[in-house]
Amino acid sequence: MARIAILHEVLGRSKGGIEAWIYHASEELLRQGHEVTIFNTMANIPEDAAPLGIKIVSLPRKAVSPSVFFIRSVINYRKFLKGKIELFDAVWARSFGMAWAASHILPFEKTIYINAAPYSFYAYRPFIQCLKQDPGVIGFFKTISSQLSYIVAWFFEKSAIKNSIDVYLSKERKRQTLSFFQINEVAGKFHVIPAGVNIVRFHPSTQNWDGETDLRIITVCRLSKDKNIQCILNALSILKTIKKPIHLTIVGEGEYENELKVLAKVLNIQDIVSFVGRKEDIEKWYRENHLFVLPSLYEGFGSVYVEAMASGLPCIAISSYSGEFSVAADEIIDHNKNGFLMKENDPKELANYVLNFLNSPDKLNTFSYNARIKANLCFSWENTIHHLLNISTTKNH
Repeated sequence: MARIAILHEVLGRSKGGIEAWIYHASEELLRQGHEVTIFNTMANIPEDAAPLGIKIVSLPRKAVSPSVFFIRSVINYRKFLKGKIELFDAVWARSFGMAWAASHILPFEKTIYINAAPYSFYAYRPFIQCLKQDPGVIGFFKTISSQLSYIVAWFFEKSAIKNSIDVYLSKERKRQTLSFFQINEVAGKFHVIPAGVNIVRFHPSTQNWDGETDLRIITVCRLSKDKNIQCILNALSILKTIKKPIHLTIVGEGEYENELKVLAKVLNIQDIVSFVGRKEDIEKWYRENHLFVLPSLYEGFGSVYVEAMASGLPCIAISSYSGEFSVAADEIIDHNKNGFLMKENDPKELANYVLNFLNSPDKLNTFSYNARIKANLCFSWENTIHHLLNISTTKNH
């Protein structure tokens, strides 16, 4: 049995990819008989933050201005983690602030930094853009403060990467991060270990699609513009004109929901689109559909693709091949085997791939079988934890 410490500021599966990763990774560690402690900075812990049997330790945290937030935060993390994490067999950090703090407490390269995406790259907004959004004297000083925070974040983030063993959820994310920070790859220091999926919870329906009923499409995501649901709606409007039996279910909520509902009405497809909000029993929703589509323009990894494939759903996503889109779909979906990868952000291309299935139910069912096999072989949580523990054991002994 190993004692594992997982470090991240925010907890709660409903909050996003990192929080879901922490929940499911700790769940699998617990299943294998390991002891897990999660360190965070939240005063009120959500009910879905961690499985039963996981110890949670909340560190003190004070609200400060953006310009000094990262400096004060990471220094405080080091102060409050010191004396607490040294006795663990493995320490896995899911944020650069926690990774920096741990790497300055523990012996060199003992911290495993599981990197989602470079914050200082994705959070950055140009100076002029910030001023336009918040004009005036107060807005000017807020902009100066935010710009300083990006610089400070960049410094600590690069330091965390250089002083830890780094794990990325995809090859694309590793390439992008090392390029951004201008860090040369070193053998044995940088690893790619994708997120897993619970292959027992997510399993296929027992019935194949016969082509006689509606082709039921599902997408699952936070409803934001970069998830590109508007591309699916435009593709559906194309398919509706050729009178193909089809229905789309959109699972999720977010700031872009109203705009998407308006677009569905403008396209006159509201009768074949359902907005159902966020669902806790998402595995049931996958099983009630035939095809998963998410042409997202940005995904740190894309666990929903893996969940859908484990549920026996072929997937359609945008490829990162052109370099225009930052996604890892190419590392999950095998084009023309268990799904399709779009070359462009083009509703016509998406409509053609959906039409491919509409015209050939047998092809969809074959892709469905291939998707489940790929999920079993490559994306189980058991494999993910095995690889992470192997890295931790190798570096600590």
